[in-house]
Amino acid sequence: MEKIQISTLAKLRTIIGYLGEKEQFDWWQSSFFTQGSNAFLSPVFSRTQLLAQCNGVTRAAALVHDERIGVGNVYHLFRLPEELEQGIHLSLQESQLEEVIRKIIESRDSALDYLRKNSSTQVQPSMGPKRVGNVHALHDHETWKVVAGLYLFSFEQQKEILPYFTNLV
Repeated sequence: MEKIQISTLAKLRTIIGYLGEKEQFDWWQSSFFTQGSNAFLSPVFSRTQLLAQCNGVTRAAALVHDERIGVGNVYHLFRLPEELEQGIHLSLQESQLEEVIRKIIESRDSALDYLRKNSSTQVQPSMGPKRVGNVHALHDHETWKVVAGLYLFSFEQQKEILPYFTNLV
């Protein structure tokens, strides 16, 4: 997969993870992006703090997604095929991407603005799990814009929508 696509996924995962935390929309019980966590994580993960924060929020968000969507033959933003997971892991260690992400997640409003600018609109989606495509769609940039739009709608309307992909054709 292209490096640009991987960095887009890394940004999207981090931003949605940040927005889903207790201090923002309270979808999952984590606080990896609060000031208190920065003070705790920076001495231990001085060069990879964003990666540590993203890994933590990914686990918290994956639990919520897996509980509601299920596991086996499905993927979602917080549990992807191994090659995408490895790409995200590597990209989150790049200082340029970290700088971009840090600016986006400075506040709830700036994170929502990023989603508004980088999403496709959907027609009144229903609540709950929402299939957006099969595994081939995981490599389609436009599909991820739809995913961003679904999460944006979810946060703005305070209705939980969980986009996912299946192995089924």
